[in-house]
Amino acid sequence: MGGRRILSRRAAEDMTRLQTGELPTGFVEGMGFGLACGVVRKPGGVTAALSAGSFGHGGAFGTQAWADPVRGRIYILMIQRAGLPNADRSEIRRAFQEAAAAEFP
Repeated sequence: MGGRRILSRRAAEDMTRLQTGELPTGFVEGMGFGLACGVVRKPGGVTAALSAGSFGHGGAFGTQAWADPVRGRIYILMIQRAGLPNADRSEIRRAFQEAAAAEFP
């Protein structure tokens, strides 16, 4: 957009900061929501490779994108798999994030 700021830094921070407190939310335990995406409250299971405060979102056919601001990493898993029971909790996601985290400690 020609160097013009479209979204303020504050708005982006609000969108990616936990807004739901300890309220159980999402498809994976230990998660909450910001104003635009899921936020990891307590890493574990498929989010074990992510830091608390990581944020992202998954798609209907398994695609996942997560940013870990503590480790300075972005994970993007591009798959299209119909019938994946719960893409947010899938073994594919866990294996991908663990492999990526191990590759770049």
